[in-house]
Amino acid sequence: MEEKIGVLLLNLGGPERLKDVQPFLYNLFADPDIIRLPGLFKLLQRPLAKLISVLRAPKSKEGYAAIGGGSPLRKITGEQANALRMALKAMNVNVSVYVGMRYWYPFTEEAIEQIKLDRIKKLVVLPLYPQFSISTTGSSIRVLQHIFREDVYLSRLPVSAILSWYQRQGYICSMADLIKEELERFEKARRGHDIL
Repeated sequence: MEEKIGVLLLNLGGPERLKDVQPFLYNLFADPDIIRLPGLFKLLQRPLAKLISVLRAPKSKEGYAAIGGGSPLRKITGEQANALRMALKAMNVNVSVYVGMRYWYPFTEEAIEQIKLDRIKKLVVLPLYPQFSISTTGSSIRVLQHIFREDVYLSRLPVSAILSWYQRQGYICSMADLIKEELERFEKARRGHDIL
């Protein structure tokens, strides 16, 4: 029987509707990797997160309204998961790909529950943040470590994590191509203004 391999894509998450903005911000600011409070001040983490999220929600809603009413991150990450599944399938690698968001649905915890239900035997963890930062990859990995420590099945699961990939040639070329496209657009726009 073929071994069940899983790939877990980790990302930040984002509000899908305007009514999700304040609770999403609360989840973000309640994370001690985002706002670090010393000693006894840690008890203020959640009340502070509530205050900041309520105060910032109106301005953040304006930004999300300007891009269609919510974050496209879940959709984009889902598309990446599907593209990865298809690419691996084309190489005759049969995997299940999961998406776990840190601060909004589907939460990392939900992805882990599905991994357990699917009885995955090996897991590759790929945070979708190119470079390591304690407030992005670090926070996502910390949550996984906590979950895995508390669970007998997960504590025995072989896991490989790709913690950063900013130096990978494919990523660098992709970023260079995007920058080149924008520079070409800028140049065309500039020439268009010269004509006027």
